[in-house]
Amino acid sequence: MATALSFAVLFIATHVVAQSISGLGSSGGNGPCGGIGDPEHPVLYAQAYITDAQIPYAPNTTRQLAQGPPPRLSYINQTSSSGCTPVRDVLVNSGPSGARQEMIGFGHAWTDSAVHVFNELEPALLDQVLEDLFGQTGNNMAFMRHTIGSSDLSGTQYSYDDNGPSFNLGEPDPTLAHFSLGPHGTAMAKMIARMGDFKGDVFLFGAPWSYPGWMKQNDLFIAPIENTPGGQHPLLNNSFNIDYIPQAVEYFIRYIDAFKDFGVNVNGLSLQNEPLNYQGGYPCMYLDAADEAQILLQGLGGALHERGAIYMAYDHNTDQPVYPNRVKQGARDLVDAVAWHCYQSPYPNYTVIEDFNHAWPGTPQFMTECTNYLPSGVNFQVAQSFFPPVMHGASGAAMWVMATNPEYGPHSPYGGCDGCEGSIIVNSSTSYTKTNDYYMVGQFSRFVRRGAVNYQILQGVEGSGATSNQFYILAFQNPDESWAIIFMNNLGIDQYVSLSFTGQKGQRWEGMVLSATVTTWLIPSERVLTQNGTSPWSHTNIPPYPFGNGTASVLGASGSIRSSLLTCSITSTSTSSASSSSATVLPVPNTTHTIPVASPPY
Repeated sequence: MATALSFAVLFIATHVVAQSISGLGSSGGNGPCGGIGDPEHPVLYAQAYITDAQIPYAPNTTRQLAQGPPPRLSYINQTSSSGCTPVRDVLVNSGPSGARQEMIGFGHAWTDSAVHVFNELEPALLDQVLEDLFGQTGNNMAFMRHTIGSSDLSGTQYSYDDNGPSFNLGEPDPTLAHFSLGPHGTAMAKMIARMGDFKGDVFLFGAPWSYPGWMKQNDLFIAPIENTPGGQHPLLNNSFNIDYIPQAVEYFIRYIDAFKDFGVNVNGLSLQNEPLNYQGGYPCMYLDAADEAQILLQGLGGALHERGAIYMAYDHNTDQPVYPNRVKQGARDLVDAVAWHCYQSPYPNYTVIEDFNHAWPGTPQFMTECTNYLPSGVNFQVAQSFFPPVMHGASGAAMWVMATNPEYGPHSPYGGCDGCEGSIIVNSSTSYTKTNDYYMVGQFSRFVRRGAVNYQILQGVEGSGATSNQFYILAFQNPDESWAIIFMNNLGIDQYVSLSFTGQKGQRWEGMVLSATVTTWLIPSERVLTQNGTSPWSHTNIPPYPFGNGTASVLGASGSIRSSLLTCSITSTSTSSASSSSATVLPVPNTTHTIPVASPPY
């Protein structure tokens, strides 16, 4: 993982040719597939879910996947007024020309830290946390990375063939006679197999942080850091030794087959996490693009395809886009996808996704790592990590570490990230905490299904990574033809949104997107709207999924509860209404506002 973090991202809205993910596999298991937005779980009425960017200072003091007022359907020949100015007009190009990439989903990374802390939980609580992360009543994450061997988020350092008394004292093993997942690799394979009990359609891909030390020029799994005048620098020979290409090919084939023995299908592989990162202190290795291509050409590419897995080139920052192009030029059809990270400074430039797509049309691309480091205050890091790459054509995005203990570990004592926060903090064998990142990830992963199509936004986006404030929008059409519209409001002021689609002339959906929030609207398909007449709120009395924390109170600066009626009224003369005689109140964090909310129409 790169040490330099960037909390801003570049966005330039341009058109990207659609890319398909139809041939991508799943890690397996008997758990349910899909979720809300697929034909078996259609969206039957308009809904809205809200997560505040404010990191809560105490439990239940902010909205976290809280149900909010749904958007209202109105028509051009009807009068509608928000009572607020200005209205932000949002236009989605919902015709064929607006279709961009198909989506695989959103998620996190399996690290040894997650496996370790989950194995400390009592069995019933382990089931609960796996349901929270992967189940249809939870975050339903569908795009998961895992570490091959140890990483900086490992308390013990190892590869699958150290062949010596420790990770840095191994001897060459040209026949891989000593290859083994070992206790930690086995624990990870078993835990990932458990994931399949809760979700059966996860896309799983692996990446090593380093090859066994004996495969490297310096013979070291972890290179030391030398103290020099003016600072520190790593040993420059912390790189792959090309004499061991045949062994590297066999190493990764055996890894995939070993996971298969535990019932886990590995669906994708990156040959090296951050191949241009050769620093010491934790597992790292330099891998040249030409060498990456040669490993594929000398047998690994064909073996991956025989096993139903794809190859994902690069797996590093957006500032070196020539690297994946070199791999693709060298190995051609053996390169199936490209992986990008977010750590370019001062902000990642995801236009490289579009550039690569123009050079190699139809190649899926993904954002495979970004982290939240010691988050506090108003924190949009998850949203800033997911919105821009998908806007530019990424078919999925994954945050880094998924779970740790309260000390952000276990992690390497020699270097690497000592403050990376995930979605889950395991406090003890009987307790775990869902962080604000959990809810932020859920704003995406719960509502965007595999096979959903991202559509072009023609109007309404504001700001970029080069600016202090942004209003980002993503529009996905799910397999049931409903829409999941996700907003990030970092403008410092509430935005009344009037949303329309080029393919639905005369209709608009209106509602408030509050400041310092990520908000997801679910909008029924035209078919459902037609069946319901003019009432998109008609549905059964049973809500499809429980989402909580909808009546949270917000502490003011003095610690007292602060609230008053929202001064910005919302009225509409649409033929349909979500009004109800029963109402609750949602507070707006860091303001004196509360929002009178009609009870959800269950």
